[in-house]
Amino acid sequence: MTEYRVLRDLNKLNTFVRVAERKSFTRAAQDLRTTPSVISKHIKELEDGLGFVVLNRSTHGVSMTEYGEGLLQHCLQMLDQVDHFVTDARMSQKLPHGTLRLQTVGHYADVVAAPVVTRFLRRMPTLKLHHIGAYDSSQMVDDGADVILSTRRMTLPGFHEVDLGPVAYVVCASPEYLKAKGCPVDPRSLKEHNCIADLKSPSKEWPFMVHGQSVLIDVSGTLLSNGHISACRAALDGLGVIRAPALLVEAELRDGRLISLLQGAVSSSEHLIAYYSNAKALPKKTTEFLADLRSLSPVRSLAPVSREK
Repeated sequence: MTEYRVLRDLNKLNTFVRVAERKSFTRAAQDLRTTPSVISKHIKELEDGLGFVVLNRSTHGVSMTEYGEGLLQHCLQMLDQVDHFVTDARMSQKLPHGTLRLQTVGHYADVVAAPVVTRFLRRMPTLKLHHIGAYDSSQMVDDGADVILSTRRMTLPGFHEVDLGPVAYVVCASPEYLKAKGCPVDPRSLKEHNCIADLKSPSKEWPFMVHGQSVLIDVSGTLLSNGHISACRAALDGLGVIRAPALLVEAELRDGRLISLLQGAVSSSEHLIAYYSNAKALPKKTTEFLADLRSLSPVRSLAPVSREK
């Protein structure tokens, strides 16, 4: 095989391709920033190594032999494959690799994260994503997480925080409940309704804006729940009134299974917070995921469809 080692001399093969394309030693030398004598030397060494002539030289110019034509086609195919490889290699370097570890704290953060995760993995096929869910901030926070999403502010040493915006809330009930019990005319009239509240004490006081003033309304009912999902299910079944993040009940509001109440009066001080490492140089996987979170505006304010009668 040593007699064909010339085939591994890419410099000479590149010289041959350039001469064949330009049909001139002089023009090929200009392209390669060398002299015609060097070009001629490389072609002679190539032919000596191959054992056959690839170029015909005459006073009229340069033309290829039959063997030269065949060698040129193989060289062009090889160069095309190399181009594809280099393009793919450069693209893979631009895309992040490895595993992004995402932790969400609370059901709402789960709901916000779901479409972001789907889009992110479609956009970043070289990545894997591990999603760890926790019900609330009292549960263990994974200090190995790349990004943590929560609606509660937490003290996390070693993490930066970015406020993704306020969580829009809505007070709503099913058409069946409202038909039986009537619609509350103002926040204070919620005292006369069966309100499905959270087990946590602050959630038994629902915040509203009344005449430009922030007020808290004590609510009560036959069901206390520690999660928005079960509370929403109870409201859909006609048990009572709930206060929930608008994004969680968006579909139910749009198809009329739940009716928005007291629009314009419902307020919230809750924000969705993203936590990430405070390292000076963040991995590309983290910066790209944070960019997707911001671009999708997951905490957009929802204008619910009103069907109050």
